[in-house]
Amino acid sequence: MSVFNVLNAAIYSTLSGGTALTTLLGGTLVYYQQAPDGKAPPYLIYNFQGGGYEAIEPRDMWNGIYFVRGYSPNAATAGSIDAQAHALLHKKALSMAGWTNFWLVREQDMALVENLPNGKKLYMAGGMYRIRLSA
Repeated sequence: MSVFNVLNAAIYSTLSGGTALTTLLGGTLVYYQQAPDGKAPPYLIYNFQGGGYEAIEPRDMWNGIYFVRGYSPNAATAGSIDAQAHALLHKKALSMAGWTNFWLVREQDMALVENLPNGKKLYMAGGMYRIRLSA
């Protein structure tokens, strides 16, 4: 099975299982890569940013970066979504078939505001997470 399929499922399961996070979102509004067209925030998006297999020992190892962020029309809510995602991921271990997650840490914080065509603002708060796996 693809490392992406297993890893994406593990991240989704972890984030969507966080009661405090889903309460902030008003449901399980956790999406890979992008929210559905027309979906009103708040929601959380995660996606692969870069990395891959490491050839440093005989067993398979994988090292990558995922970007996890919350979106909201309110900056404080975006920050709260980010804080809940951080609590669920930083220094935790993802459970997945065929791989052991031995390193998951937040390495970088990010925040921005987008000015939408309708004149409203959309706030984002999130972080880059390094994930290391061994098979």
